[in-house]
Amino acid sequence: MTGRILTIAIILGIAFLGVRAWPWGMPWAGSPAARSDPGDSVPGTAINDLTVRLGTAKAVRPTGRTREFTLAARKATWELAPGKIVQALTYNGTVPGPTIRVTEGDTVRVVLKNDLDQETTIHFHGLHVPNSMDGVPPFTQAPIKPGETFTYEFVASHAGTFMYHPHINSVEQIDNGLYGLFIIDPQQPDEPKFDREFSMVLGAWILPADGQHQLPGGEMMPGAAVVGMNMNYNWFTINGKAFPATPEWIVKRGDVVRVRLVNISNLAHPMHLHGHDFKVVAKDGEPVRPELQQVMNTLTVNPGETYDIVFIADNPGVWVFHCHELHHTENDGVEPGGLVQVIRYEGAPAAPAQPQATPTMPARMPGMGH
Repeated sequence: MTGRILTIAIILGIAFLGVRAWPWGMPWAGSPAARSDPGDSVPGTAINDLTVRLGTAKAVRPTGRTREFTLAARKATWELAPGKIVQALTYNGTVPGPTIRVTEGDTVRVVLKNDLDQETTIHFHGLHVPNSMDGVPPFTQAPIKPGETFTYEFVASHAGTFMYHPHINSVEQIDNGLYGLFIIDPQQPDEPKFDREFSMVLGAWILPADGQHQLPGGEMMPGAAVVGMNMNYNWFTINGKAFPATPEWIVKRGDVVRVRLVNISNLAHPMHLHGHDFKVVAKDGEPVRPELQQVMNTLTVNPGETYDIVFIADNPGVWVFHCHELHHTENDGVEPGGLVQVIRYEGAPAAPAQPQATPTMPARMPGMGH
């Protein structure tokens, strides 16, 4: 009888200690901490188990190919959003300019014709180019005068996500659309193979408020601010378009999605992805080793920075990826607008019609310059 009582006491004691232990971090079998694959049952978290190795070569072999691109810097009309037409400074008439995409080891030749009424150059931001090809007056070249042509030539030395833009009259020219995306693909393949790839070139504009008019050179009427000469940015674009003009991204469940983030603007943009986490796999064109890749859902992209991120489409629906400096999700104070990217899964129902947007605050409220 004494032995039976002792046995029962031991069993009860073990059970009691087990219950007491749970709050202190000892997982029970049904707890999330005890599951071996939380991404299998928690939507948006499968990225935790994905290993990403971007293709990098210790020594880049010359490919023997020369890739030539012709760019004309010129003024052109550009539609930021439905009905919002601006006089932009462009490469080949588009904002951003043409994407330059080559493979590491290629010889790149870029012929720039200056059809503007002011001097310009091209700087290949983040690329390892010869000093004479850096595009920075007065240090590495003379400015390219109106009507002149200049040829840049260099070897694409390392894979990554980069940009190109002027390096003279820079604020005015960049703020008015003169920039482009530059991608160098690796000679060795990335692991895994990405099912979808998207790019976001983040821009900011200073445009006339209602009742003001933009002059052909990008200036406002007398008494208004001059474009590029202050920090009162009031329009924000992804690849030259403000929501709702930003095209949707279409994905299907299970896709491994790569996103290239490029901030050409003079502002910081904390980019937040709804419904999913992502991994940061490269910064400024340099790959991040797998053991150092961070998982998050909000990433601040500072001026001049580029990031490559990867997420797994494991949470069907219609989601947004947007700047969480929420003034940047407005079009001149009207929400929604600006830096809002819609991600739609195949088969997801269409979104309801957009209600008539109303200003969330007066445009250019004192003290609210961006």
